[in-house]
This record gives sequence, structure tokens and C-alpha cells, in this order.
Amino acid sequence: MQHALHISNLEFTYRSWKEEECDSLFSNLSLKLGEGSKTLLLAPFNKGKTTLAKIICGVCPKYFPGNLRGTISLFGRNLSTLEPWDLLTSCSYVSQNPQEQFVATSVEEELAFGLESLGLSRSEMKERIDAALGHWGLESLRTSSQQELSGGERKRVLLAVQEVLQARLWILDEAFDDLDQTWRDQLRKTIQESDNTILVLASRYLQEFSDLFDQVVLLDQKRIHTPAFDALLPRFSRLCGDDLPSPLDGQVLDSCKKHTLSCIDLQAQRKRLSTLQGQMFSLSVPNFHLDSGELVTLVGPNGSGKSSFSRLLCGLDDPISGAVCIDGQPFTSKELSKKVGYLFQNPDLQIFLPTVEEELSWSLKRRKDLKPEEMRSRVSECADLFGLKLGDTPTTMSYPLRKALQAAVYFLLDRPFYVLDELDSSLTYNSALSIIARLRQKGAGLLLITHDRQFARGIAQRGYGIGDGRMASL
Repeated sequence: MQHALHISNLEFTYRSWKEEECDSLFSNLSLKLGEGSKTLLLAPFNKGKTTLAKIICGVCPKYFPGNLRGTISLFGRNLSTLEPWDLLTSCSYVSQNPQEQFVATSVEEELAFGLESLGLSRSEMKERIDAALGHWGLESLRTSSQQELSGGERKRVLLAVQEVLQARLWILDEAFDDLDQTWRDQLRKTIQESDNTILVLASRYLQEFSDLFDQVVLLDQKRIHTPAFDALLPRFSRLCGDDLPSPLDGQVLDSCKKHTLSCIDLQAQRKRLSTLQGQMFSLSVPNFHLDSGELVTLVGPNGSGKSSFSRLLCGLDDPISGAVCIDGQPFTSKELSKKVGYLFQNPDLQIFLPTVEEELSWSLKRRKDLKPEEMRSRVSECADLFGLKLGDTPTTMSYPLRKALQAAVYFLLDRPFYVLDELDSSLTYNSALSIIARLRQKGAGLLLITHDRQFARGIAQRGYGIGDGRMASL
């Protein structure tokens, strides 16, 4: 069988802008994928999965400078002799952060962008685009801007892009994250029925992975390992810390005054201005409450209104009727913004300063009661708590580490309530649980939005679901 991908003795070291010596991510890494095979590559975050994907796609080190050694061939062609645009029909990639891959102003144009480079006829382009939009449930979003899409809808757009390009090798980086159960099942079915070579990268073993792959491999100690499956999963669990007791088990919360965040008869509407075929979206919340120290989950299909509800809770948007209350008293949007912290799905929308230290210091600098040395001490302790380095530049950090930085910023803000929108996406279970435990330590009430129902059932004290524009208790 011909190898779709053959990596031999790969080593890679990023080039530091500080001109410091960086650790090599890989050491004599080798991997072979047979043509038409389905492979799952497991590794904890920050171990090089995404870098490996970008190397295979030819964009690293070309656009992400570093030193690369070893040989890589795609379908018998040496990657070092090819440009990224030469790989359009050979290799395609879905990022764990879908927002970073969008280049066009609408869903339809996003699908057409790559096809135009292939020089296809207009009729064939239309045929491929219509089929992919139908396959991924995006027909009504044809004209939509990515700025008005939910995280799961963005991920489906990128999967549709892979479909229209018909590349021979698909690389899917945490592709099941952000998708609700319906679309996870659709992705699983697509992988099963595809004749393409498919490489899925993941930092969690999901139930959807069972009996889906020809081989499961592990990235550990800078190399690819292929132990027997019965030995691989326990080893992976130990690497991720998922075999450790949950930091939530028996957690003793700091004593604090108890508060309740609540909504009664809340009504909201939203219209996607870029969606010509779309209808006015309505959300009804007859009853919702979150108490101090509680961990409550919210689940629902992609685009059902979970993030829209989050924006109401933290004061970013206003309802058309009803109110958001704390301890029974209605709060204005400005007041809510100081009581409810909202961690966006995409951490990059809330990180904007050059270094981790500056990002963590930003909110504390406004406090006149803090002396400079106390502020520096708090920032340093917070960085250690969340596994961050003060001198690092957020834009060069991994996506999961940027999520940890986002959480650390809110930890210092010390809000009584937090909304965590898809926090667990791209994180190991243990790292997600650790962040949740730290934010809850001081007695904050947490609302966790997730598509991982197994994860939700394992940690939630109560749960809500959204369906057909209405929220209800589960």
C-alpha cells in the first residue's frame, strides 16, 4: 500500500523572537499513514499536535519560523520541494480554532475561495458548493459572515471547505469539539464512509472515536508511539492527568456571602444581518438561576442561543423583555458586566496585550488600593497557578494556553459569577477541571456551556438545555 504520508526522523524547534534557545518539539519523530487509512493521534495539549499538522500542510516553518530537520513525503512527493499552494488537492486542514482560517466575507465565498485557485468551471464549483452546504446543514447560512456564526457553525463551514476541495489527506485538529451531537455523528459518518486518508488530532478520547480508526497513536516524549490499544489509553490518561482525582471532588470553597443570579420570563431576539434567508432568532428563558458555589451546565445544538444567553447574563446585550437579577434585584447591563465574567469561546477576542504579565496586570492597575509590589506578587502567583510564563507573548502561545490565560485574567477580576463558553474545547479533561476548580474556589457560581454531554453529566450539579428557542431544566 502506498503511503499517503511518510515522516522520518522529524525534528523541529521554533525560532524565538527573544533570540533564546527553544526546546525541540520533536525528536526523531516518524509516522506512516497508508493511503485511505483513518488515524487518531492523541496527545495532551501543548505537545506539538497543531505544529505537526502545520508542518504537514507546508505552512510551518514557512510562515511560523523555526528549524526543521527530517524528511516528509506526501503521496510520494518530497514536501521540501513543494509550496503550500501546491498541496491544495493533496492535503487540507481544519484548525482547532476555526476563526483563524476564515478569509472570505461569507460562507459561500469561503467555500469558493479554494475552488477558484483550482480553475474549476463555474458549474462544477456550484455543484460542489451546493452539495457541501447541504451535507453540513449550511444552506440557510450561505450569505452569512463568519462574525455572525456560532463556534459550531464555523467548524462546519471548515469541514465543508475540506469537502469541496476533495483533498486526498484530511487533517482534523480537535474537529469534534464545538460540534453538537448531531454534527459529531455526521462527522463520524463522514470519516467512516470517506475514501480519503484522514488524520484526527485530539487531546481527549471521545466516545465518538470508538471503532472509527484503523490505528490510534500517541505523541509522547517528542515521538510517535504505537502501543497496543489496551495499553495506549491508560498511558494517555496518565499523560493528561485524567487518571488523577478530579480537583472538584471534595473541594472546600472559601466562605463568602451567598448570591443568586436569576432570570424570569426573559425574552431575547437576534437577527443575523448578513443572513439573507434567515429568520429572526428568538430565545425564551422562563426560569433560570445560579447560586454561589454552584456548577451548572448548559447544552444545546449549534446556533440554538447558548452564547446569546451568555451575552445577556454578562450585560453585553439587552433582552426585549424580562430582566437579569442578582439576589432578586434587576441589574443594568453595566452593573452585570462587573458581576458576571464571560469567557468567550475564542480566547483571542479577550486577549490584546503583548505579554502575559501585561495581560494579567491590566485590571489590577486600575485598583488604587494595591501597591505595585502587591500587584506584581498577585500576578506572579496567578501565572504559576495557571501554568503561564510572565514573559511569554500570547500570540505565539498555543490555543489551549491562551484559554488558560483568559481564565487567569478573570481569576484576578474575582467575579461572583462566571459563564464558561466551551471552556473544555481543545483542553484535556484534567486541565478543564483544574480551571473550573480555580474559578470556583472563592465561591463563584459557574455556568459551563459544553457539547460534551459525558463531561457535563460527570461534573454538573444541575443542568439546562436549549431547544427550539426555549430554555428548560434538564
